[in-house]
Amino acid sequence: MMNIYCVSDLHLCDKGPRDNFAFEGRETRFHSFLNAVEAEHAELVILGDLFDWWQTNLSRSVVIYRELLDRLADLKAVWVIGNHDGDLVHFLGTDLMPAHPFFARATSPFIRDVGGRKILFMHGHEGDPYCNDTNPGIGEITAIISALLEDRNKTPFQLSHAVEDTFVGTLENALTLWRRLTFQASRFDEMLGGVENYRIKRGADVVVCGHTHQAGRIGHHHYNAGSWCRTNDTYIRITESGSCHVFEWPKGCQPLDCDALELQ
Repeated sequence: MMNIYCVSDLHLCDKGPRDNFAFEGRETRFHSFLNAVEAEHAELVILGDLFDWWQTNLSRSVVIYRELLDRLADLKAVWVIGNHDGDLVHFLGTDLMPAHPFFARATSPFIRDVGGRKILFMHGHEGDPYCNDTNPGIGEITAIISALLEDRNKTPFQLSHAVEDTFVGTLENALTLWRRLTFQASRFDEMLGGVENYRIKRGADVVVCGHTHQAGRIGHHHYNAGSWCRTNDTYIRITESGSCHVFEWPKGCQPLDCDALELQ
């Protein structure tokens, strides 16, 4: 048995103004993180939204990030399909999947017994009614508009904020306000409830996921890996005993030895 590291939401595009991962040294930091995973002989699971095909051309992004995909293939990393890279979901289990060896390691959500705990590995959009349909919907439309704003800004970041966060955050806040005024759960509670229902139906003890870009632990059942396309680079570490913790990967340093970050 080996330790398992989980990351989520890199949102690789084409290294242009829509590609958060291509700015501010993220790719270099990610390779240093992979160095640590490799040195430990640990397993790596990518919990969805490795690519952002809601904002960029599929084949172009794959060609541009070929070197990274080669390395992930060498590490035998597992890739759980998310909503932004969901264009592959109907290829799973067929001979239509692209031939690169890393694509052969793409999968739908799965459960593994680690230290006597049934851990569910998923992206998290499966419980989000705005993003769980493989056909274009509200989530994809907002991503496209965000991409156009990033093009106009010539970078995905504006001061200390992501351009997408400014736009999508405003919509999310408006939707949450409307839901509260109509006595419904907030968007966050709605997504959390959807993931919890998914966990219970699958008979899992713990779920590790991404999707919200907010790293942290919620209770004893939910651990979110956060993202590598915003301010902090975060990940989940699962030990051989089944213990899960969320850490931040600082620039040029080893992982922080701390408890899981509480999601506010």
